[in-house]
Amino acid sequence: METKNSINKTNGEQDAIDRQYIQKLISMHNSYQLEKYSHISLKDSHSPFEGTPKKHPNDDNIIILLLNPFSKRKKFYEFPINSIGGIEDLGTISSENGETAYITKIWVKKGMPGLMAESFIVE
Repeated sequence: METKNSINKTNGEQDAIDRQYIQKLISMHNSYQLEKYSHISLKDSHSPFEGTPKKHPNDDNIIILLLNPFSKRKKFYEFPINSIGGIEDLGTISSENGETAYITKIWVKKGMPGLMAESFIVE
């Protein structure tokens, strides 16, 4: 259930909140490193996933990664925070309508559980 505050937030404000959330995760877990370039060693033990990070609405130990933040048909991943071995800042993208979204690459340890979900309309 959305609160009045979350309804009134613009995409830019929500993007800033999500960016702060990712920065907080990085500072809380000193094993995370925000980098521009990936470590070759991660490729052997982790798999990369790119998208727009979002804070999970109910569980602070899970991160949500939207694959295409501008699509009406949302597809996303959920991963436990403790499965992340690295985070890379890929910058910001914008839509044709001028909306912006923060994009990251997260490296998830192979063998860890994840959830992939996609919305659809039943016909």
